[in-house]
Amino acid sequence: MTIWAGSDQDTIATWTVAGEPTDPTTVTLKFQTGPGASTVWTFGGAGSIVRVSPGVYSARIPVSAGDGIVEWIGTGAAAAVNVEFFQVGALPL
Repeated sequence: MTIWAGSDQDTIATWTVAGEPTDPTTVTLKFQTGPGASTVWTFGGAGSIVRVSPGVYSARIPVSAGDGIVEWIGTGAAAAVNVEFFQVGALPL
């Protein structure tokens, strides 16, 4: 599936402790697509992070052409980091 520049990309992260869904004390999402500075969102603060269910968080991020990177960071009760990479294509027309 191609991700097109100018669209939005859904991203989701899940935290568990001993196999049980667990909310981190803080949830931070860092992302960057194409050239330019990265963006930082925090659950309950800046950005549009949604708590789907215990331990599961999602966000819809805007993308521009170029390589993209998404980094979910949980601290405290469920400390863990997840990093995803993806490519975004320029619109063909």
